Amino acid sequence: MKTTPTLTVLSVVIFYTLGSCSGVLKVILEFDRWDMVNGTDVFSMESIRVRKFNRTMSVLNGTGALLIDLDDTYEYGFSFARSALGNSQYQAYPMKLASRPMCEFIRTYYREYQHLFLKFTNLPHVPDDGLCPFPKGKYWVKDAYIDSSVIPIVVPEGFWKATPELRVIKTGELIATGSFYVKIIKEYV
Repeated sequence: MKTTPTLTVLSVVIFYTLGSCSGVLKVILEFDRWDMVNGTDVFSMESIRVRKFNRTMSVLNGTGALLIDLDDTYEYGFSFARSALGNSQYQAYPMKLASRPMCEFIRTYYREYQHLFLKFTNLPHVPDDGLCPFPKGKYWVKDAYIDSSVIPIVVPEGFWKATPELRVIKTGELIATGSFYVKIIKEYV
């Protein structure tokens, strides 16, 4: 088999790039804060706070209340934005959890990721067949953190804003939204 000069150069570059990476890349996700923008007639989240747990980790704590049952008259989704410099100039990022009717959102996204947060909260467990409506009630969170191993390695470092949106399906009216801020750091271990 004949090797082209381009293929040889590419192989050398890849070899030296991989060789210079000593150790394993570790992704660290630090909570910064949660801001409620609107929707106080749907959610009461005044006591939800971020606090420093130890030198290297922040956690989410507090109690909130869902004031209405959420069913398929609503849709819910998340969009993400990134500020590379941390100067609050967030650029929309093409990664999101697309808006879906609430019961479908719970049956898919919530159920798929519930293993990450159920050990820190009293949120309901969702079985395979779903849970609809999502029941109103008081929900607490205690020393919650995100296992950074679920963050894809291709997600770049920087300051991130996750924006959940709850809309009425019939009218498209945005009835609740907020912003959750985190910092993603990558380091070699």
